Amino acid sequence: MPGPYYITHESPADRDNSDHIAMANLEPYGFPHSLEQLWLTSRGEDTFEVACIPFRVYGLALGDRVRLDPAGQQVTELLEKSGHRVFRVLLLPTLSDNEATQLHGAIDDATTQCHLKSEWSGDRHIAIDLPPGSIIHTVWALIKDVADGGRIAWEWGDVEQFQAGDAK
Repeated sequence: MPGPYYITHESPADRDNSDHIAMANLEPYGFPHSLEQLWLTSRGEDTFEVACIPFRVYGLALGDRVRLDPAGQQVTELLEKSGHRVFRVLLLPTLSDNEATQLHGAIDDATTQCHLKSEWSGDRHIAIDLPPGSIIHTVWALIKDVADGGRIAWEWGDVEQFQAGDAK
C-alpha cells in the first residue's frame, strides 16, 4: 500500500500561537493515502483553533474551531467557522520557472499590500487567508490574465464541506 503522503506547513500563519499539530484525512477529497498536517491552538478541553491556512483539506480555514479524535491526532469535527475563507492558487507547469518565480514574488507583494496572511506549499502553490470583510481584488487582478490563459489553477477552500474521513 502506498503512502501515507503528508502535506506539511513550513511557515504556519499563526505559528507563534500554536501548541498542537494534528492530521486531516485528505481521502474524502480525492487524495488517497494522504494527510495534511494542521497546526492548532488549544482552546479548551478538546477544542482547538486552526492556526494555519489549509492547502488541501476543504471546509476549514484559519481560526475555525475543531475537535480531535480521543488520541488528539486527527481532526474529526468542525465545531465553529471563523468566517475566514481560503483562496488557493497553483502555478501550473505550463509557466516557465522564470515566470513562476516572478508571479510568486508578485503574489507575495500583493498579499502584503492587502495585509493578508498566506502560506506557500513549495514554490507553486499558495493558500491565502481572507478574514471576514477582506477582498482579494488586488491578487485577482494580478493573476486574472494568467488564469484566463490556463497557466494557473485556482479555487476556494470552501467549495466542499469538511469531512473527517476514516481515522488514520
